[in-house]
Amino acid sequence: MHNSDKENQTNPPVSVDDEQNDALSALWQAQPVTTINLEEVKASLRSERTKQRWYMLVDSLAFIPAVYVLVITWEEFTFVAQAMFIFMLITALPLLVYQLWLRRVAAFSKDTQTADHLMQLTKQIKNNVKIAVITKHSTWTAVLFGCGFLLERYFYGELTPEKIVKMVIVMTSISIVMLVWYVWASKRQKCFERQLETLEKMMQQR
Repeated sequence: MHNSDKENQTNPPVSVDDEQNDALSALWQAQPVTTINLEEVKASLRSERTKQRWYMLVDSLAFIPAVYVLVITWEEFTFVAQAMFIFMLITALPLLVYQLWLRRVAAFSKDTQTADHLMQLTKQIKNNVKIAVITKHSTWTAVLFGCGFLLERYFYGELTPEKIVKMVIVMTSISIVMLVWYVWASKRQKCFERQLETLEKMMQQR
């Protein structure tokens, strides 16, 4: 719908995920050798559950406009372009289902399972690392698809110089957005990896 303990103690958090990461780090440092604050862990899991449910909703709804636009503009495309879009959908749909599956651990967690809260949170953060990796690599895949579509329009479409300039501007804008998205996803991956390291240390105390 992602610790370096000393660094987190001296720098202010810049996002909700960083705040949760810092909280987990502080929780880890504060733990006696044999004690885990389950209330703090439960609060982190509840926060993660809310976020994962929103992510699942957004991921699912985002797929609908793409399909709608494709359906209403289908006749405007050549056979080659249609084949490219079909391939994109065939590839994107399993990835969507897989990401929803990865989000399920926290999204459907139960408050009654007190003894398993730490384990569930650890599993979800591990899945968040996988989701961040998928998101990161989907950015350059989207750029490749855009370039392929531009080439298809160049060879099969009726392009005027004005249309070529417009398509170049659109592709450049998409590439910049994808670059920013790649950097964001990469940072989330590292953030989740630090959270996972902290949680795994806490798991060893149980």
